[in-house]
Amino acid sequence: MNKLINLILTAALWRNYKFMIISVVVLIVGVFVVGLIHDDYLQWAQYQLSQGDGSVPVSVGWSFIIKYAVYIAGINLCFYANKWVNNKKALEKAQAGEDNSVLKSILSFKTKSSPAAPKAKANDAFANIRAKKSLRTQADILIDKKHKHPTHK
Repeated sequence: MNKLINLILTAALWRNYKFMIISVVVLIVGVFVVGLIHDDYLQWAQYQLSQGDGSVPVSVGWSFIIKYAVYIAGINLCFYANKWVNNKKALEKAQAGEDNSVLKSILSFKTKSSPAAPKAKANDAFANIRAKKSLRTQADILIDKKHKHPTHK
């Protein structure tokens, strides 16, 4: 039974987060490969140092700058690619009518407005509040009830 649950959860996660999983794996592999290439370059620079006149090549400092610039670019690329894909999926769901049904029902809530109230947009959930002459808190309502029914002193 546990294997079946694991399989179902894995399939659901893969279906919903496939692009994110792949992009993060590609990012991790890219960081690993850049690190290996940089290590090879440092070994080559060390070999050149031992064979030459004893001065460290200037490009060693630049290699660290380039390495970390590539890391930052990779992270930014992964982040913005995932953001773009998520926005695209959300737009497709909204166009297909598969967006958040609770939020949709709140936004499309049609109220009974009074005749004196201005015409409200169909998706204006606060139209009934704007149409009221004054807003009262729950404390105001309790005070009014107490004054109308003076059972308590």
